[in-house]
Amino acid sequence: MNIVILGGSRGIGKAAAAELAKDGHRLLLVGRDADALYKARQELGGETKIFQGDITSEAEAGLLTEYIGQSFPPDGVVFNAAAFPDPRTARSVLKPSVRELQEILHANLTAHYRLAQLLLPLLRERGGGRMVFVGSTAGIRQDKGGIYGISKWALNGYVHLLRNEAKAYGVSVSLVNPGGVYTERRKKESDGGRRLLETSDLGIVIGAIFRLSRQAVVEELNIRPIDGDTY
Repeated sequence: MNIVILGGSRGIGKAAAAELAKDGHRLLLVGRDADALYKARQELGGETKIFQGDITSEAEAGLLTEYIGQSFPPDGVVFNAAAFPDPRTARSVLKPSVRELQEILHANLTAHYRLAQLLLPLLRERGGGRMVFVGSTAGIRQDKGGIYGISKWALNGYVHLLRNEAKAYGVSVSLVNPGGVYTERRKKESDGGRRLLETSDLGIVIGAIFRLSRQAVVEELNIRPIDGDTY
């Protein structure tokens, strides 16, 4: 399978790439950081391709779609790219500015909405495929989610509606909601990784979704640390 991973150079996306590479899938990693992309490709090897671009840019999303259509006809897409709010006000929905909320919604919802519209026809041309969205338990719970939680609640609703339409084209749509994950970002902020999920946990889950038969879909899956979310 040809699988596109948005936000594939580090964290959950990179872990998903590692798991999918084990199964022999051909991968296209998309991200903004060229150095991280080259490093990920070197580590993964095989037939891994990379594309440097910012999916929040309409122009760059168009260039990415053009590249995929011409050079990497997709069988699956992992929507993993995300933005995070200012950590000083991340748990509030009163303190962040409207502008910051708009930026978070654009990165975590609108950019994915645009790319799903652009890429679904390419999946349809291949006879169907899979879209896997990485959400968050902040989008299914009401405690301390802040404006990031607002964006993931919105993504949750969008994915459920998208699934209902996409199935007519043979495209399955899955939503994976992780709790706290010990990503590179968390490693910089805290040494409490033992209480959080490993990125490899999400890689295993996403890899398993692509191992299912074509007629099967994981509609929604929630995975949290055993101690619960540690905000």
